[in-house]
Amino acid sequence: MTEEPRSELNSLPEQEVAPKPSRATTLISLAILSAITIGLLAWWFWPKRVEPAATTEAKPVEAAAEKKDEATSNRVELSAEALKRAGIETTEVASQSLAPVLTATGRLALNDDAVVRVGTFVSGRVVHIFAKVGDHVRKGQTLVHIHSHELTDARGAFAKAKASLVEKEKALAFATAEADRAERLFAAKAIAKREVDQANARVIAAKAEIELVKAELERAAEFLEHLAVDQDAPDEVAIHSTASGIVTKRLITEGTVVSDAMDLIEIANISTLWAIAEVPEAQASFARIGQAVSIKVPALGDATIGGKVIHIGTSLNPDTRTVQVRCLVNNLRGNLRPEMYATIQLSGGATASALAVPRAAVQDINGEKVVFVALENNAFEKRVVELGREQGEMVEIVKGLETGTRIVTKGGFFLKTELLKASLEEE
Repeated sequence: MTEEPRSELNSLPEQEVAPKPSRATTLISLAILSAITIGLLAWWFWPKRVEPAATTEAKPVEAAAEKKDEATSNRVELSAEALKRAGIETTEVASQSLAPVLTATGRLALNDDAVVRVGTFVSGRVVHIFAKVGDHVRKGQTLVHIHSHELTDARGAFAKAKASLVEKEKALAFATAEADRAERLFAAKAIAKREVDQANARVIAAKAEIELVKAELERAAEFLEHLAVDQDAPDEVAIHSTASGIVTKRLITEGTVVSDAMDLIEIANISTLWAIAEVPEAQASFARIGQAVSIKVPALGDATIGGKVIHIGTSLNPDTRTVQVRCLVNNLRGNLRPEMYATIQLSGGATASALAVPRAAVQDINGEKVVFVALENNAFEKRVVELGREQGEMVEIVKGLETGTRIVTKGGFFLKTELLKASLEEE
């Protein structure tokens, strides 16, 4: 009986056959592989930190660069020729004796003592107006023409009085002649003495009537003269200005019917104005009649205008708890206007020492008050300062300078121009 051949598999030893992996082993392997993958992805996408040493090292470098640029932009260097052309003058900052100053806000107003109202003394209708609000007028200038029946009545009264005077003068002449005739007849014993006396009485009565008519004629002439009439409008009453100034109000228009004693136009002389300061209650005792004041208005920049206190209010404003202090201000140039806002400084009291520089040393650059400090080698540095009190041509420096610092007092505008020019070139 033949033997069947064995397969190769069956011929291998039993221990050499690889066992099949279990299910638990497969799951563990997958979990490990997933954890490794997640870790790699997290490491790859996690934001990298900047090394502290590098940051600490970069900040001082940037700060130093910015500080250097700022110092350079605040300096101006001039050549010897430019320095001579600029006419630079310097001085050292020193302490000055300054009087205490009270600063108050306020406004400008018309000087009521220099305001006049032009009215009419007749009734009628306005036919012409020769002045508008804002016009400059002079004393005696024609402002308004009014058509009035009072002019016609006045002319009639004058003519009547004049005719009556002629009549009364003729009556006097006749009475005088009769009295002379009576005297001759009495001398000839042709009439009685009583007739002579009667003739003389008629002369006296005629003279009295003449005096009465003359008075009426004079009154009619004065009233007619009072009703001023221009040659180019003989039938209209002319109203003239009683003062020189600016027309601030016009209370009529052409065609307005007016009555006597009615105001027509208001005229103000603005060569002087009032500056009305609102002084806090606690500081009201600082103000005194006749006290000198310095006034600034935003419209005039840094210009200072002098004045003096002429009135101190006797009551407080219940809302602001301030006292009104009225100051008289000269406005000869006419650059001040009523209702402008103003800053009013009242000076007085014991003086105190403070750092001060000439007003000409202070310049305005981009809204900042600055002075130029003189350095070596024809260099100048811009220094921002904080200003305080002002007295005459000196201004107090509250912050920004120290005693002994040499600053530019003349030629600062030239340095300001050069500094701004350099800034524009850098941009």
